[in-house]
Amino acid sequence: MSSPSQATPVLLEDPQALQAEITLFDAFSIIGLLSLTFVVLVAHYSPNVHRTPLWFRHLVSWIVYTASFTLLVGHQFGGPPPLGLCAVQAALIHAVPVLWPDFECLITQLYIGLSAIVQKKRKIHPNLTAFVSTPSLLANHANATEVPSKLLRVPQLVFVVLFIMFLGTIQSAGEIQRDDTQLYCHLATPSPARISALIVIATGAIIVPLEIWIVVVLCRNWAVFRGSAHRKDPTVSLSILIRMNLFTVLSMTGVGLSSFSLLKSHTPFWSLTLTIVPILAAIIFGTQADLLSAYVFWREPETAPAETVHLPASDPEAIQSKI
Repeated sequence: MSSPSQATPVLLEDPQALQAEITLFDAFSIIGLLSLTFVVLVAHYSPNVHRTPLWFRHLVSWIVYTASFTLLVGHQFGGPPPLGLCAVQAALIHAVPVLWPDFECLITQLYIGLSAIVQKKRKIHPNLTAFVSTPSLLANHANATEVPSKLLRVPQLVFVVLFIMFLGTIQSAGEIQRDDTQLYCHLATPSPARISALIVIATGAIIVPLEIWIVVVLCRNWAVFRGSAHRKDPTVSLSILIRMNLFTVLSMTGVGLSSFSLLKSHTPFWSLTLTIVPILAAIIFGTQADLLSAYVFWREPETAPAETVHLPASDPEAIQSKI
């Protein structure tokens, strides 16, 4: 079969070093895929873990992202990879970034939930709560609906459209290539990469100011938040806010560093950041207290000992009054 790769040869003097870096890239990809899948399955099947549909969609989007990098395992070193496999991976890699708005929707949901707590639900517009899936604390609110969120459908629809479009543009082997580091396949034309980059940049331009505003709102209403019974709700807790902010910083940094791989640096180092971000997502979102307890399901939950009232056996009236 003709080679689907027209990439410049990797300029490494030591092929063993290249093999080691490819192995590390594949290992990170598989670890990210397995850890994210484990977190999602535990959260879905555990009766004591409650997450919103947007939370699941966000993590599933990262599963798709890291799974796309595992498609070429076993075909990165040596001969050219199968044309069909290379084409599917290239289309996936360029289409997956459109799932970033899932995270934006998740942050918007957090803002709605926190506003419902600190602003006593007075400023929550009915259309907004219907547009985004609402957290459990709004379940009894008149504006909260249980219909599927409209925002849930948009990123997935755009992803499918772009995937089919990118796949349809591949007419010959020369239109896809294995990158200079031989780690994954991508489209030879720069247009898909530019589209994906613009989507990520636009999403980040919305996410960062929104997270800053959430912090401002929380600081202004800290006393109200601390006194609320919902402050420990995993969907709107201070913990999830900190985790989201941390993930934004780390993921944006990872995307920025991985952009160096587009400069034909002839080293897999920068491309390794592509596989580290999914692992960070599994750690950040999979280590909340309720999930940690679910991981060790065989351990009985610690409960406070029941208070025992000692009454004289000769005083049946006192015993009856306590009952």
